Amino acid sequence: MRKETYKIPCPKHIVFGDPLYFEQFKGRKLQSLVVDYQPPEHFEARLVLQERESKEVEGFMERNMELFLAPAKAMETYLDGMMYNSQKAKEKAIGVDTASYLLSIDDRSDEIHTGSDGYWGSTIELYRNVGGKRISDAMLISVICPDDTDFDGMRKMASYFFPDMQQVDKAEKKKKRGDTAR
Repeated sequence: MRKETYKIPCPKHIVFGDPLYFEQFKGRKLQSLVVDYQPPEHFEARLVLQERESKEVEGFMERNMELFLAPAKAMETYLDGMMYNSQKAKEKAIGVDTASYLLSIDDRSDEIHTGSDGYWGSTIELYRNVGGKRISDAMLISVICPDDTDFDGMRKMASYFFPDMQQVDKAEKKKKRGDTAR
């Protein structure tokens, strides 16, 4: 398994889904099929690039970009794959029927050709109810990379959408060992 974590400026608007859906559907139907998300201003963002061997297909490597959007004080909890007891999770799979998906982050956009239809990502919203009001605590957006994209290609794709990304996992490991940056 290979994994890299980056600090990125929090996007203002994220759109992800089959380009055809944006043309054919509106309202609730469209919202059930795609991501169209504007994070609250107090959220920060992290990007995790991950590569791991498939559990279903021996010898096949799965690669995905995971975008974590949450307040700074809770970010490490979510990056560790945990949530708070008071929270609930709402999951949504992102599928395509045209063997491609549109990924648009702020002013950068690209149509990614997947080579096949099916599910190419997901979202998990972590929220809680306080006094009958729903409060969104975090959004995790996972984008699966096409089979012909290697780790370097995924990193290049990420740097297109997030030109100011700064790797944080190596620096944090050095700090924990007591090394200083030179």
